[in-house]
Amino acid sequence: MKLTPYGGIDEIGGNCFLFEAENANVLFDFGRSFKNEGIYYAGFLLPRTSQGLTDFLEFNIIPKINGLYADDFDVNFPGDRKRIQGCFLSHAHMDHYGNINLLSEDIPVYMGETAKIILTSVQETSRPRFGRPYIRPPSEKRPSNVRTFRTGDTIQISGLTITPVHVDHSIPGAYAFILEDRKEDLVIGYSGDVRLHGWRQDLTADFIRIAKEKGVQILLMEGTNIDEDFDQNEPQVQQDVSESIQNTKGLAIANYTLRDIDRFRSFYIAAVENSRKLLINLKQAHLLKLLQRDINLDIPSIDDPSIEVYQRPKGRYYRWEQEIIQDPEIHIINDPGFEHQKYIFHCDFWNLTDLIDIQPKNATYFYSHGDPFSEEGIIDYNRMMEWVKAFKFDFRQFHASGHAPRKDLQHIVEEIAPEILIPIHSENPEKYKEIVDIPLILPSRGHSINLSQ
Repeated sequence: MKLTPYGGIDEIGGNCFLFEAENANVLFDFGRSFKNEGIYYAGFLLPRTSQGLTDFLEFNIIPKINGLYADDFDVNFPGDRKRIQGCFLSHAHMDHYGNINLLSEDIPVYMGETAKIILTSVQETSRPRFGRPYIRPPSEKRPSNVRTFRTGDTIQISGLTITPVHVDHSIPGAYAFILEDRKEDLVIGYSGDVRLHGWRQDLTADFIRIAKEKGVQILLMEGTNIDEDFDQNEPQVQQDVSESIQNTKGLAIANYTLRDIDRFRSFYIAAVENSRKLLINLKQAHLLKLLQRDINLDIPSIDDPSIEVYQRPKGRYYRWEQEIIQDPEIHIINDPGFEHQKYIFHCDFWNLTDLIDIQPKNATYFYSHGDPFSEEGIIDYNRMMEWVKAFKFDFRQFHASGHAPRKDLQHIVEEIAPEILIPIHSENPEKYKEIVDIPLILPSRGHSINLSQ
């Protein structure tokens, strides 16, 4: 068994790992590397999609592997054509899925049923890069590119057994994987993105237990927060928000990530506890409506009396927006003069201009993200703070990371007790040496590792 990392090495995100066995080659994730793209491109200086993959390949932003990309991109590299039998998606964050729409038509993409719902919402409400869908519908010539799974399923591919196991993360439908190559008597774990401090820490506990039962020998383990410890958890975020809203006379404004359904739930609970309603935007309403199809998700329904949807004024609405607006189950608010003291208003960075119409007074602005770490993120944060000052908002920041802190990473690794640890999804992977007494392999991007030795 050979492992070649093409992303997720010395960076947070961009995951792309190729496993090559005797009779099968499989990818784990194929995400966008914002770090590597950001070295060469930013703002209006973007890769030219009109030139196919040329601009991405020039700087090795995506891997040069024959057989990886769709035929119409017409790219060829030195070396033999690889037959890749599957790409396994851990969850629906762009740094893990962002390039799956570039894959060859012959490569099936395996993902959880919830991830499929989320990506359906993404491509219906926004335009994916190259205009290519992440989820391709079946045609007369080809089936859909997507195969779905749930915890308890196993996928057999030419002598390999891949077992998906749910984990807790800041988006529903997140999975880790256990890869078994029985011919080489090798069991490999891949954590995806994981935490133990969300609403569903029991999911991650299941992964730890199953990984121990299967005897994982080599563990690819994320380390986003390897140099950080904290105690803030998702229930505490909800409690802090709820208590702060008690002292808010006017509008409570919530800036949280659109697809972070745990954070949505926290603000929803805070709204109910304070006899307010959560006012979400059309895009989140679209996602919430689709997620009702997943019977295993315990989230409020789109027709919940404590949820309403804000229709921002526009000259023209997209078809998907019209369907939300015209849905009789959804309570639409299209008047910016709504009673501010009765609402929590979801307003992320991209919708700040809505505040010009709403003109909130005596409002509290809840920034429910971590501190920015990139140059562009810091610029956006400072720009947002100018809006906060201009409207004289009371500013509050309450957040719980989607990734495990240092002490929980140590706990997870020590419980699974692999023979070898390969840190991934981290800017400081070497810091695992400080917390676990397990041999480490620190991988390099594009360089293969023989796992069978």
